[in-house]
Parts: sequence; C-alpha cells; structure tokens
Amino acid sequence: MREATGIRTIAVGLITTPDEADRVIRSGDADLIAIARAVLWDPRWPWHAAAELGATIKAPPQYWRCEPRSTKRVFDGASFGQR
Repeated sequence: MREATGIRTIAVGLITTPDEADRVIRSGDADLIAIARAVLWDPRWPWHAAAELGATIKAPPQYWRCEPRSTKRVFDGASFGQR
C-alpha cells in the first residue's frame, strides 16, 4: 500500500512494549505505530519507552522533578537547582 500510494502506514494492535514498537519502526514494516491500549493503561508510556530505549524527550519544566532516579536524563535539557 505504501509503495503504491506513498501514504504513510500505521501499525496497530497489541503493540505494548517499547521493544516491539521500536522493532516495527526500524524494520520499516510501518512508518508510525498506534499504542492506544498501552497508553490507556500507562499514560506516561512514551516516557517509560524513552527511558528503556535510552532516548531523551522534551518535557515542560513542571515535569522535570518527577523524573525517577533510576532513569536519569530522560528529559532532554532539564536542569535543577535555583531558578
């Protein structure tokens, strides 16, 4: 479908772990993934996926202090201390 039309494709259905999502995108099986069930269960799934895959994300300053100690430096550009 993608090759014939040039339209981006989305993979859906039971993609629940960061590794599964990463594998689908890296293999070229789809351009995007839909993670509805995973995000309904865990609204911060994208943050947890970034931590598990060693990536960083942009987050507003009000969230910087909620970064767990076990996943340091997930929030790209976050700084702590005096304002």
